[in-house]
Amino acid sequence: MSPQPMLILDLDGVISPYGDEPKDGMSVAMVGGYRLLYRPDVVAGLNALNRKGEVQFRWLTSWSSDARTHVAPALGLDDFPTLAGVENNATDRTWWKLRTVRWHLHAGIRFAWIDDELTPRRQDRIRREFGYKLCLPLRPEPQQGLVTGTLEQARIFLAPTGN
Repeated sequence: MSPQPMLILDLDGVISPYGDEPKDGMSVAMVGGYRLLYRPDVVAGLNALNRKGEVQFRWLTSWSSDARTHVAPALGLDDFPTLAGVENNATDRTWWKLRTVRWHLHAGIRFAWIDDELTPRRQDRIRREFGYKLCLPLRPEPQQGLVTGTLEQARIFLAPTGN
């Protein structure tokens, strides 16, 4: 049996698009003095996928554990763990999030990673390093954030039968 696939999520620019005013069906939540925009349909889609139990969900965000304790409840998101950051090595100039993914993912785990900082160059590097069939790096437009179509791409990629 192959390991359960993983969905890795950033918060700012992904779950919470950048901007001051909600648009296109967005809602607003206040978290620790921060105004976070979010899409209720995306939250519902993430929760539905999480509740199926076929995919491991992990936060990978500078919000760290606050994503679980403060943001997720405010947005109505299910609770799921964070990928703990890895110590910064002064000689290793690798992006801290990639270093964290390397540390936590074992060979053969299929994963989708949704982060607005996944530039085309980073996406190419990740695909080469982990294998095109094992990873799906997705970069939503930060002002728009994650939309249901992109979430559906990840769901299809992570589906146990690939459909």
